[in-house]
Amino acid sequence: MPSELQQVAARLLAALDEVPRVVPYLHDQANKYRQAAGWVGSLSSNQNARMAATQLDAAARRCEEAANHLLQAHARGRSWVEQIVSGVRTAEPAGGSTAPRPIAPVGSPPGAQRRQNEDTEKPEAEKSGKPAGAGDDDSPKDGAPPGRRISDEEGHRLQQTLPNREDSELTQPKTRGKWINENGEEEDLVSGQHDEWFQKATDFLRERGIPPRNSDSITTPSHVETKFAMRMRLQGRKHETIMVNKLPCPGKWGCRALIGLILPPGSTLTVFGPDGFKKTYPVPTSEERSNDE
Repeated sequence: MPSELQQVAARLLAALDEVPRVVPYLHDQANKYRQAAGWVGSLSSNQNARMAATQLDAAARRCEEAANHLLQAHARGRSWVEQIVSGVRTAEPAGGSTAPRPIAPVGSPPGAQRRQNEDTEKPEAEKSGKPAGAGDDDSPKDGAPPGRRISDEEGHRLQQTLPNREDSELTQPKTRGKWINENGEEEDLVSGQHDEWFQKATDFLRERGIPPRNSDSITTPSHVETKFAMRMRLQGRKHETIMVNKLPCPGKWGCRALIGLILPPGSTLTVFGPDGFKKTYPVPTSEERSNDE
C-alpha cells in the first residue's frame, strides 16, 4: 500500500508530466511569430515596420526561452520528487543522532533499498547530493569520481590533436572528441548511433516530448556532446571537460539547448572546440541567445 507521501508524489509527478505538452505549442507560436516578422519586414522598410518585425522576433525568442525553462523545470521537478520518495535524507534533528527512516518506493529492489540506507547513514557532509533519476538506469551512481581539472592551455592543445573535419573526404564525417578521465587516461569519443549513450539520450529526450510527436526526428542524441552529457547524468559525474573537432550545434533542438536539460542539476560540462572555442554548459539563456545571434 503506497504511503501518503508516495500518493502525493505520484499526483505531483502526473502534474509535472503535463509540462512537456506545452512545449510544442510554444515552439509553434515562435514559428508563427517569426513568419509574421518576415512577412511584415518584406512589406515595408519604414521604421514602424522594422520595429514591428523586431518585436515579433523578440516574442518568438521569448516563447523558445519559456519552452527551454519549462523543460528544465520539468526535469528538475521530477528529480526532486523522486529524491523525496526514495528516502533521501534532508537533515538530522537538532541535537539528535537518529536519522529519519527512509521511505522506500513501492516495489524497490533490495539493492536499491541498500543504497538508500547507506546514503541515509552517512553524515550530511559525505552525501553525494546527486538527484535521483526515474529509475536505476537513469540514476547517478554513488561514489562517482571527481572530474579532472583541465587548464585552458591544455584543453586547446588537446583539441588541436583531433582530426580536422574540414580535411575529411566524407560527405558527413563523424565528429571526433577526447575525454581525459580522473586517472589521466585519454578516451576517444565519436558521434553516431553505435553505443548505449545514443539510445539512452534518445529515450531521455523522448520522455520529455523532444522532438514533439508528428514532427521530424532529430540527430542531436547521436552527437558527442549530447551523449557525454547523458553519460554524466547516469554516472553521477558533476564537472567534466571534453574536446571536440566541431562546434556544438545551435537551434531549439541542438546541443547548446539540450546539454543543460540532460545534465543533472549542479553539473557542468565544458567543451573545447575549433578556433579557440570554449564553453561551459549549461549557460544562462540570455548568453546563449546572444551567441546564436
